[in-house]
Amino acid sequence: MSSALDASLSCAVRYAYEHSPFYRARLDGLGLSPAEINTALDFRRLPLTTRHDLAEQGAGMWCVPQAEVVDIVTTSGTTGLPLPYPLTANDIARLGRSERFSFQLAGLTRNDTVLLAVTLDRCFMAGLAYFEGLKALGATAVRVGSGSPAMLLSLMRQLSATAIISVPSFLKRVAEYASGQGLELNHSTVKKLICIGEPLREADFQLTPLGRMIHDAWGARLYSTYAATELASSLCECDAGRGGHLCPEAHYVEILDDLGQPVAPGQVGEIVITTFGVEALPLLRYRTGDCSFLIEEPCTCGLATPRLGPILFRKNQMLKIKGVKLFPSAIQKTLDGFGGLRDYVLVATSSSPLSDELEILLEADEAINLDLLRERLRGDLKVLPTIRLGTAQEIEAVRDTQNYRKKRLFIDRRSGPAHA
Repeated sequence: MSSALDASLSCAVRYAYEHSPFYRARLDGLGLSPAEINTALDFRRLPLTTRHDLAEQGAGMWCVPQAEVVDIVTTSGTTGLPLPYPLTANDIARLGRSERFSFQLAGLTRNDTVLLAVTLDRCFMAGLAYFEGLKALGATAVRVGSGSPAMLLSLMRQLSATAIISVPSFLKRVAEYASGQGLELNHSTVKKLICIGEPLREADFQLTPLGRMIHDAWGARLYSTYAATELASSLCECDAGRGGHLCPEAHYVEILDDLGQPVAPGQVGEIVITTFGVEALPLLRYRTGDCSFLIEEPCTCGLATPRLGPILFRKNQMLKIKGVKLFPSAIQKTLDGFGGLRDYVLVATSSSPLSDELEILLEADEAINLDLLRERLRGDLKVLPTIRLGTAQEIEAVRDTQNYRKKRLFIDRRSGPAHA
C-alpha cells in the first residue's frame, strides 16, 4: 500500500473519531486509539459499518452540527426505506470535484452539451452530484429530467447535445419512442451515454443485453458507472470499458469475503467503502451489499489506479427456488434481452425458510410470445418463476413509489432478518 493511502486512511479515522459520537464510542469500546491506525493493515482492525448502523444511529453518526448542513439527500432505498444523508457546502463542492474526475475519464470537456436525464428533486443525490460535476468541468448542463422522451429528443435536436447522463432503462424507453416516431438516433449529435444506476456490463466487461440494445439504437459510446449515496462519489469507466476507475482522493474500496477478509485481486466479494474528505457523514469500512471485484493492473488509458468491475449481484438478494440458487440480476438479464417487454418487477416471497417463490409481473405488448419467454427463462435459469401480466399502474403500486424514490426492479417480501 502507498504512503499516500496510509495517510488518507489515518486522517479519515482521526476525523471520524474526533467528530462522530458513533465512531468515537465504537473505537473506545474496542480499546482502539486513532493513533494506532497508521497503515492499511492497521485499518483492517476497525469493524465494518452497516446500513443498520445508519438507520439506528441517525444523527449520532453526523460529524457537524445541524447549522452547517446545507442540503439533505437520502439513500436510494433499494434495500430498505431511504435514510437521510447530510451535506455541508464543502461536501457539495467535493461532489463536484469527484464527478468532474469521472466525466473527464469519459472524455467530456467544457465544449460538451450534456442532457442530464436524472431527477434533481426527491432528495436525490445523483442529480445534484452530476450537475455539480458538469459545472466544475465547465460543460453545458441541460436539466431535462427523466419524465418525457419527447422533451429529451426535442432538446437534443435543438441544442445539438453531445452526451446524455441517464439510467439505461430510460435510454431504452427514449429509443423505443424515437423508433415509433421514425427517428434514427444513430445519426444524432449524441456520441456519449453515461449510464447510471443499472447494470450495463457482464463480468467479462461485454455489454449486457440491455446495453447492446441501447448501443445499437443510439450508435453512441456507453460508459458504465458505479455510485452510491453513501459513497458520495462515483466510479466511471474510461474509453477502455474495463472497470470504473477509483479516485484515490475521494474513497478507498475493499473487496471482502463472507468472513470480512480481503479477497485476492480479481476475486468476487462485497464492496466495502471508506470516504475521504467528507465533512458531515464520513463512513469507515461501510458494507454496500454490492458484489464485484477489483482490477489492479494499469489500464490501457494510462492510469494506474485500481478499477472496480461490474456489479454482479447484491449479497442479500440470493434466491433459492426449487433447489436452484439464483440472483435477480440473472433474471433481469434475460428479461432485458427479450423483445416486447415495456416494464417488469420481480417479487420474492417465502413459504418456508428453505425455499423462496418468485413472481414476475410484466407490462408487455399484445404480441408478446409468453411461451417463448417461459422457455427462455427456463433455459437460462434452470427453473421457471411465476409470470403474470399486469398494467403499468399495478407495477408502480408494487414498487410503492410514494415511499421509495428509486425505480425498484426487485421487491423482497421474504421473511427473516436476512431479508429485512
